[in-house]
Amino acid sequence: MPDETFWQGIQQLPAGHFLILKNGNLRVNRWYNFEERITRIQPAWSNASESEITERYLELLHESIMLRFRSDVPVGFNVSGGLDSALLISMVKDIFSNNGAINAFTFTTGNPDYDELPVVKMLIDATRFPLNNIQLLAKDVPDLAEEMALAQDEPYGGLPTLAYASLFKAARQRNTIVLLEGQGIDEAWAGYDYYQTGSGSVVQGVTGSPFRPNVFTEEFIKLAERPQYREPFEEKLLNLQFRDLFFTKIPRALRFNDRISMKYSTELREPFLDHRLVEMAFALPTHWKINDNTSKYLLRKITKNYLSENIRLAPKRAQQTPQGKWLANELRDWADVKINSFATSEGVNAVKLLGEWDSYCRHGSDNSFYIWHFINSAMLENNENVNKYKVYVDVLIKEKKL
Repeated sequence: MPDETFWQGIQQLPAGHFLILKNGNLRVNRWYNFEERITRIQPAWSNASESEITERYLELLHESIMLRFRSDVPVGFNVSGGLDSALLISMVKDIFSNNGAINAFTFTTGNPDYDELPVVKMLIDATRFPLNNIQLLAKDVPDLAEEMALAQDEPYGGLPTLAYASLFKAARQRNTIVLLEGQGIDEAWAGYDYYQTGSGSVVQGVTGSPFRPNVFTEEFIKLAERPQYREPFEEKLLNLQFRDLFFTKIPRALRFNDRISMKYSTELREPFLDHRLVEMAFALPTHWKINDNTSKYLLRKITKNYLSENIRLAPKRAQQTPQGKWLANELRDWADVKINSFATSEGVNAVKLLGEWDSYCRHGSDNSFYIWHFINSAMLENNENVNKYKVYVDVLIKEKKL
């Protein structure tokens, strides 16, 4: 990120840029400069009162949701039990109080330790909106995972991505063509735990590393380069938020979900990522975001007229699916085949890889990200259609068309 892809010879157009191809000459130009905009608007918010901030943010949020409901096809939204979804539901209810046909979609896995259905139902019961509960079961994962490997073209997030795929598929079947969801609040309002802990993590709610570089050969590891993220701001918090907005969290989440929505011929819209909302929250002084160890401090106060206290003050949940448990139990045989396949790949130390897998199955871990990395790599490497794509790209490179 922001212009890299997993394919040799193929780059992506960075966000906030446009390109012109004319007479064989390619020019890439930047039209949106986030850093300059923040520097320009920061002084206006540095001494703003709580009431001024609240009034303006709610005004912008109202406009953003209204704008994204403009459509000549049915519009619905994806919901969970978090603050972002709860705020979206409440705002949609207020704006469209006379419309009872706006479909809400949520997913469950049959495991109460992870499912947020009771909270979602409580939120939806205060509206007239129909709630569509789409269930992802362990038996659905193998086929759906392979299907997503082709649709994504590149490595993708684990079971949450598959659960989202089930939502978009169900929405299309129910003729809900446009879907809104709540990405962007945690990045704009500094909602992740590592913004306060200084752990250097990029993952919410885990203490262990999501990576296992020891499973590769020394020769392969030498090829790796640690990502270097620009730090254009003086404050450390702002640079962490900037990293998540432009290099890690948001680009990754949007890549996953945009490709899912397109696969099922639906359109994904993100009201909280309206540039005005992101810029405003980002530019606020730190004490409005983190105060007395409370993240999203002012946002929680702003929503007091919309949400109950148990929703407003609830900490962010680290895990949405039982991915870790399923991989070591219900999906163990499937995962075992994939990981043993990956063990034969060039650059992999098979002994250490299989040792990590055995340790995970025996003792568990506080995260399963690295296990999914192994499985995902195997799926992409052995997917017949993806391999056809690889051959095609190689031909274009040799013919100097890429």
